[in-house]
Amino acid sequence: MISRVLILLVFFAAPAWSDGPLARLEGIPDPALESALYSVLGESKADADDDIALRRDLRSARDRAMRFLRASGYYAAEIDAEIGDDRQPVLTFRIGPIFTLGEMDIETGAPDSDIIVAEALDHQLREALTADGVLEAEAMGLAALRNAGWPEARPLERSVVIDHARTEGDVIFRYAPGLFTRFGGVILQSEGWRPGYIARLAGLDEGEPARFDALEAFDARLEGLASVRDAQVRLGSIDGDLRPLLVELERAPRHAVEATLSASTTEGAGIAAAWSRRNLFGGDETLTLSAELATLTQLLTAELAIPYWRRLDQRLIITSGLRSEDTDAYQQDEIGAGFSLFRELTDDLDLRLGANGDFSRVTDATGVRDITSLRFNSTLALDQRDDPLDPHSGVLAAVIVNPGFSFGDTSANYVQTEFRGSTYYPFSEHLSAALRVRFGSIIGASASELAADQRFYAGGGGSARGFEYQSLSPTGSNGAPFGGLSVTELNAELRWRGEGRWGAVAFVDTAFASASRTPDFGDLRTGVGLGLRYHFDFAPVRFDVATPLDRRSGEDPVHVYISLGQAF
Repeated sequence: MISRVLILLVFFAAPAWSDGPLARLEGIPDPALESALYSVLGESKADADDDIALRRDLRSARDRAMRFLRASGYYAAEIDAEIGDDRQPVLTFRIGPIFTLGEMDIETGAPDSDIIVAEALDHQLREALTADGVLEAEAMGLAALRNAGWPEARPLERSVVIDHARTEGDVIFRYAPGLFTRFGGVILQSEGWRPGYIARLAGLDEGEPARFDALEAFDARLEGLASVRDAQVRLGSIDGDLRPLLVELERAPRHAVEATLSASTTEGAGIAAAWSRRNLFGGDETLTLSAELATLTQLLTAELAIPYWRRLDQRLIITSGLRSEDTDAYQQDEIGAGFSLFRELTDDLDLRLGANGDFSRVTDATGVRDITSLRFNSTLALDQRDDPLDPHSGVLAAVIVNPGFSFGDTSANYVQTEFRGSTYYPFSEHLSAALRVRFGSIIGASASELAADQRFYAGGGGSARGFEYQSLSPTGSNGAPFGGLSVTELNAELRWRGEGRWGAVAFVDTAFASASRTPDFGDLRTGVGLGLRYHFDFAPVRFDVATPLDRRSGEDPVHVYISLGQAF
């Protein structure tokens, strides 16, 4: 018993600083620099009575501090190192001035390439002569060479000469530019693709200087084709100053089959399957035939996707299909066809334009009607999410304006507008928040003049969990949901994921569709719930349980949802 007490006393009597910084720093006037130095040093585990360990910490601390200061431009810095009276390593600094760039020279062996690098490095390194600044400038010079006709340029050993009298450093950047190269076309060395289509993806005109960034973009486009498993792009032999690009492609499987299952207490169960045929005409066209059999929906669709249609930043999707829906709000059988054109404006912003027409037989509270509709679709969408199926950070937003015309047993001219937005914020490696909003309005027609699937509905797994599908919507004369002219949806989730594959969420969903063209926030209903997530490599499977906060007579107290991917 006494021995145990002695052990505990020794443990608690150990110096508290043993888990502190590797050394104490003195003489640093800049708090930001002092904080940076402490972070570079790290922590000490040495015992105060271990002289060898303390001396080792002292040497390590001085070496790390000196390397950091020189990399930050303090080439005249001096450091005194000693063991303090409290048995802690102490570094005393005389920081000195920060050095700046003196003279900068460029050596490539060719005047033309010297000029290219010099223009790229103009205005660089005009402040502190730091290691990061030198490396960044060297990389900028290399990129300038590679994108001006020397795609095989490489850096050689640079020189940095420090002049303490001038408190400046002179830098010499050296490069081996290689052969000056002009683009000499594409030679496809694999069968199965149209050579002209593959050549167009290079994005270069024959005779223009070869650019490394263009070659990388070409390789990325080829790797991204659905029909390509692997792509290799290399420069061929030079003919004059022209060099072709030699392209070898490995085929991906020509056919693909997918299947998904879903279930919820509000929307029932469903199974969906899709078969795809890739590279249909030798231009990476993909034909996809899909079928869905679910409690509320049955459909057969055909989709033809054409990437890089007429432009490198554009793709075309043509669709047609049969669809039948049977919900509490309506029963509708539909045949339709349409197209969508996607134009990439920037890396994360795209514009979508399209049109589709359909013939529908609708049965709802107003009776049976045959309606023919023509709709034009336009969407401006921003997608900065880190992962489409399991986002942790970024923003997703879309502004939608869809003019429409319908005729038959009813006729109407209308404009459907929507705003949808989601944002994701990580609090830590394991915890993140997700927020989603949706606002929509229809102008120019009454709800009864529209095809049933053109009205707004709320409630259910994709809207507000805890409520029956479409139940948060205006009702018709028969008491069933009829659909409205505006919709409001607000969703919030707190998401946690552990070290393994399991995760959990807590969520609040609020929504309502209104009979008026402007949202009525007084009619909003709210559901809350908890969920589990099992994360596969490609996406999570979710299991959610929700209940309405203000449950009314006839509403179920609990609803369950099982599906693939996050709720939003």
